[in-house]
Amino acid sequence: MSDREQAVAREIVRLARVHLAQGEEPLAAGEPLAAHLDSVMLLTLVVAVEDRFRVKLTDDDAAAASTLEDLARLVVARADPSRLPAVEPGP
Repeated sequence: MSDREQAVAREIVRLARVHLAQGEEPLAAGEPLAAHLDSVMLLTLVVAVEDRFRVKLTDDDAAAASTLEDLARLVVARADPSRLPAVEPGP
């Protein structure tokens, strides 16, 4: 994942914690979202992502984004760069 995608992934994890009470087992980049989220939770997360990044994701987009990494990549590709989180400088 690019630095930008990692920043978006961190924000998606934060959204999951806030909107889905995902605290104990955080989402992992390459792990299937379905391993942590049922269909209602996934829909809730997609809506939160759409609201936060001001993007529109179709049902096909949501189905194709099977991992956190996929979802972050999709958001980076679709969102206005001004809506994306700042990339944290590396060591």
